[in-house]
Amino acid sequence: MSSLSPTTDMVRGGASRPTLKQWLMRPYGRVAARLFVLAVILIPWQFAPPYLQFWLGKPSVIAARLWGWAVDGSLWNHLEATVIAMTSGYVLGSVTGIALGLVFGLFPKVYRVISPYIWAVYSLPKIALAPLFVIVFGTGIESKIALVTITVFFLVLVATLDGIKNTDRDIIQSLKIMGATQSEVARKVTVPSALPWILTGMRISVRYAFVNTLLAELIASNEGIGYLVELYSGRFDANGAYAAVILLVIMSVVLTEFLTWIENRFIPKK
Repeated sequence: MSSLSPTTDMVRGGASRPTLKQWLMRPYGRVAARLFVLAVILIPWQFAPPYLQFWLGKPSVIAARLWGWAVDGSLWNHLEATVIAMTSGYVLGSVTGIALGLVFGLFPKVYRVISPYIWAVYSLPKIALAPLFVIVFGTGIESKIALVTITVFFLVLVATLDGIKNTDRDIIQSLKIMGATQSEVARKVTVPSALPWILTGMRISVRYAFVNTLLAELIASNEGIGYLVELYSGRFDANGAYAAVILLVIMSVVLTEFLTWIENRFIPKK
């Protein structure tokens, strides 16, 4: 004869049957819920009427198109073009933005002379320069790199200047009283103080680099993911256009995860 009371049996029975909220908090529960949501989206889409599939495409055909691109190698060529343009422009813009930001921040007299021209170009929408870059550099990768470079440059430049402006002036003055040189103050106080601002500017500018790369490819290009979107949209090929958009979604997710890792790794938590 069992010595357990009905209350104990109810507690044990409840513990063995987690609530929906508890189930969703577990890793396998979240995965199952996400797969369910994906199925709710894909199944009606797959069996939509033909007139809707003309505009929305068909998931099975989109997947086959992506697989075909991967097999014939065109997918990797277009991905490479987009990544190279974005990365090259991002690195050039970041390096020049940090360098000039430090120069202008450490030598304010130089900045006061140059600042009207800097802010005049900064106020201009960068995408308006894309056709000009096509004229100067052509439709190749150079025009995309130029557009990304100038976009990232101003974002990182402003972040660097803000970081230097927010340096504790009392610490700088104390070091100067103790005989520290300008280079020592910059190396030990100014640059370390501005570093979180610089990293934040670089983190934010990655997304702008990605967006402007795609915009440049949409305007004038013969390769890249943005070129695929423009190509198949112009042909009214919904399956090809959605396949290219899915590639953009995948790249955006990877980029977001990378930025999250950078932020957690290098930017101190308050």
